[in-house]
Amino acid sequence: MKNILFTFLVSFLSIGIGTAQDDVTKLIGAMLSDTPIEEDLQELCDVIGGRVTGSKANEQAVDWALAKFKEAGVKAWKDEFEMPVLWLPNSTSIMVTGDSNFKPSAVAKYQSPPGNYSGKLIFAGKGTAEEIDKLSASITGNFVLVETDLCLDIGGLFAEYTAGAATEVAARKAGAKGIVFMASRPKGLLYRFITSKATDEDLPHLVMSREDAKRCIRLLNDGKNLNLNLDIKATTGGAFKSHNVIGEITGSEKPDEVIVLGAHIDSWALGTGANDNGCNVNMMIDVARQMQKLGIKPKRTIRFALWNGEEQGYFGSWDYTKEHVEEMSKHIMALSVDIGSGPINGFFTNGRAELIPAVEKVLQPVAALGDFPAINVPIVGTDNFDFMLQGVGNLVANHRSTNYGLNYHASSDTYEKVDLKSLKVNSAIIAALALGFANLDESDITWEQQTRPEIQKLFDDNKLEFTMRMFNVWESWINGTRGRN
Repeated sequence: MKNILFTFLVSFLSIGIGTAQDDVTKLIGAMLSDTPIEEDLQELCDVIGGRVTGSKANEQAVDWALAKFKEAGVKAWKDEFEMPVLWLPNSTSIMVTGDSNFKPSAVAKYQSPPGNYSGKLIFAGKGTAEEIDKLSASITGNFVLVETDLCLDIGGLFAEYTAGAATEVAARKAGAKGIVFMASRPKGLLYRFITSKATDEDLPHLVMSREDAKRCIRLLNDGKNLNLNLDIKATTGGAFKSHNVIGEITGSEKPDEVIVLGAHIDSWALGTGANDNGCNVNMMIDVARQMQKLGIKPKRTIRFALWNGEEQGYFGSWDYTKEHVEEMSKHIMALSVDIGSGPINGFFTNGRAELIPAVEKVLQPVAALGDFPAINVPIVGTDNFDFMLQGVGNLVANHRSTNYGLNYHASSDTYEKVDLKSLKVNSAIIAALALGFANLDESDITWEQQTRPEIQKLFDDNKLEFTMRMFNVWESWINGTRGRN
């Protein structure tokens, strides 16, 4: 996309921020100019591909990203941590037999135990507790089939997670052998994500293509009997070592105070992890590259974190907070960028209203690029989370959904789905935010690290227990193994 933003850049510099050549202005200009971000993204997606934590492709991506930082002259290193279990998908084979015989398209969710399974297929509507309870006698020892709403945006994704978690509880209580979820995407798209038990799942969970699931539902509603025969093959194992990649530009005046910018480098392997989250991995690399190229020296240290193990439960960022627990009070802000490549249209301030004036101030230089309202509700589901658990001020970039929701974790999450023009503009916005926070006056930093009771109050006030249970992180917070003591 060479020179595609040139006219826009000239207009932006003349109208939006004038001619002052301060560091922020120069950095914004560099981000909007021609950079290697697109070529790097294509290489990550097309050459390396899907990057499940623990796979060879994931290890290759870690080395690739480290090399990109070092080629740019940015100080960088691999940050080792332990993943609790290994689960790499190999194949999911499924056959419907009985009054109709056919082979539907389906995949197993993360940590579905490998093995051969068989049982009747029982349709339980939307899979609510009430629907499953009414059918509990027939569900015991058999598979529950659940209908889902069509999902086209991030709101639909959270609704799907929430409904699925409730179904899991009810189906397990009823003694189901497994759960088959109708895919929430059209045209045969399949996708994968975690269950609410995540690393210790004991039931097979399937996502069946929407069209095949509808066929099953029609047959069952017509009184037909259907059996499910399932064979899940996966490479499994115990704890293993993985790596984050950390790039750093050390602060010139307050090197012990840290701004963290993060995007997760792992992905599922049905697609190539382009919008989730390769585009934003390359944003981090490109912001660091341009800062280094311009010789910018922020007052505070900026760390560019490419987290691993995010899809399985934010294990890489969790480990970072444990490793740096004594320094958490010096972490001024931690940002996660993880909602694709659609235009950034605001920031989640995660229940920390005191962050809002600072966010508004540091984004003034990019006012010509859009409005960025604060959404002051806490987000559970990405790598800001363990910074929230440590009481650190944290942000998540909000985006227009564009191609994100439909292709989320799916076989269709590939390079050509990335909004490359928006990615360039987003990189300028994030660069301005990062440098702005790194250079903020002390008087503008009105927040401190929260205490554990303050963090708990945030969770209570926002009724987050169910959501945290849904992502398998509530118990570890309650028992003190995760988060601030």
